[in-house]
Amino acid sequence: MSTASTIIAMRWSITWGTIKHSSWQMVGAIISLLMAIAICLASWQVALTLGDWLPSAGPGDRQRMGSILVLFLAGLTLGVILIQLAFLGQGSNLSPSRFVLYGIPDSQLQVGLYLAGLIGPAGLTGLVCFLALTAIYARTGVGAAIVALIAALLAVMVMLALSRAVLDLVGTLVVSRRTRSGLYLLVTMVIMLLCMLPSLLDSGITDGMAVDTDSLKSVADILAWTPLGAAVRLPEDFLSGSWWALVGRLCMELVTLALCSMIGMLCLRHSRLHAGARTERSTAPKGLGMLGRSRNIVDAMAARSLIYLRQDPRKLVSYPLLLVVVILYAIIFRQMPMMLWLGPIVGAWVLEVPEGNALAYDGLALRMEIAAGVKGREDRLSRVRSHLSVALPCILLLGLVTLVFSGAMKGGPDLVISLDMLAATIGLLLSGLGVAQVFSALLIYPVPSMDQPFTSPQGRAVAQGFLPMLQLLASLVIMLPTFLVALLAMITGGILPSWLPMPVALANGLIVLAIGVALGSRIFDRRQSAILLTLDRYASLQS
Repeated sequence: MSTASTIIAMRWSITWGTIKHSSWQMVGAIISLLMAIAICLASWQVALTLGDWLPSAGPGDRQRMGSILVLFLAGLTLGVILIQLAFLGQGSNLSPSRFVLYGIPDSQLQVGLYLAGLIGPAGLTGLVCFLALTAIYARTGVGAAIVALIAALLAVMVMLALSRAVLDLVGTLVVSRRTRSGLYLLVTMVIMLLCMLPSLLDSGITDGMAVDTDSLKSVADILAWTPLGAAVRLPEDFLSGSWWALVGRLCMELVTLALCSMIGMLCLRHSRLHAGARTERSTAPKGLGMLGRSRNIVDAMAARSLIYLRQDPRKLVSYPLLLVVVILYAIIFRQMPMMLWLGPIVGAWVLEVPEGNALAYDGLALRMEIAAGVKGREDRLSRVRSHLSVALPCILLLGLVTLVFSGAMKGGPDLVISLDMLAATIGLLLSGLGVAQVFSALLIYPVPSMDQPFTSPQGRAVAQGFLPMLQLLASLVIMLPTFLVALLAMITGGILPSWLPMPVALANGLIVLAIGVALGSRIFDRRQSAILLTLDRYASLQS
């Protein structure tokens, strides 16, 4: 166990060193700690309430509670796997590839990495939450409480083991860059759809479908015989005297842990034997492509950005998500045609998030640009030109589709309102791009490498979540003149023309874009050395 304890100590040393690195990391760690405490307290409060209710509950109510627990555990396990695939991954400083040179036996390394994840911040939070399961069955007897304790430990251990096994398989089987990019896009779109699922259910899209308690119970009964939800069914089997079911589920959970460990061992052995042997077929370039049509520095750098975009799944995923957002809003607000404009507006709003960290996506390739003496204004203008050449046609196309499906083409007031919405969408796109030019030169946070889009640097999740939210908030606040004019046009009863928000929104967006390019250019020129040092530090986290 000395190897495992060393890896666990290394895990916490890296986490603590990352937190101490900057005040932003400290603030994020404190916020994360408060959120974890709140989640744990809420879990125990719910468990204590159910524990007071359970002794007096009837068999039917207890079965319903058991079904809910099984569905909750299965959904949480699948969610953890998807989130790890898309955002967390194993791209930390404790990935197995970093221990290849130390001669640690595969079994010891696998156990150490597994325990480091189990006793990490997220693992401890989940463990404390699931230990609340004992509070539910505490009043039903000591035996049931002990079985609930075992079930809580198994639930967290199996969840972590399944997620690690899936990640190991993905890292081993998905070899080519094109396949990794496609899988990354697919996983991100699935997560987006799952996040929008509550809104879809509230919209009445499931009206007429037979979704009742009996069908949910049938699904829960099936999931209770899978590793996704078997653990939380163990206390109920003990109380009902279903000993064969109890033993069967317990054995299945233990076999799952063993199989996941074997998968990890095989993947680790495969990566060691085939390290450096993976090659991808490449074709010789024919001509200069877009670079050959460049007439000046801005054109050449814009062409470079477009070439990068075509090969970068981290930024390319924004465009399929834009289509998903529009389709989902069209389903949700299908009975309110004018509300369909929320799709393009929200899409244009979030489309600028990758541009707010564009320098981190370029990485150390920015060295060549700075070494060539490129000015900040040329850099900012090239990024604006390349982004608008793709984003603006997409927004205009979605706006035209929304204009048709909203029924506004018939004319009348709806047409004017729809054109106002289209102008607001374009204005929000332009203003968000202007804000992104300042953010990308001022606040840089690490991103996954292009070759490993499923990974994330150790201890940087707070910055990756907080800074984009700050950028979105700034993009929204800076469009207040447009929102105020639109509000006044609606409440003044004809004093202000209804078409007035159109020019105001476009002017608002263009002014913010011009100011953002000017400020971003100055910041870029002054912080070139600091930017390179930051990117160099982040590059070591991506390897």
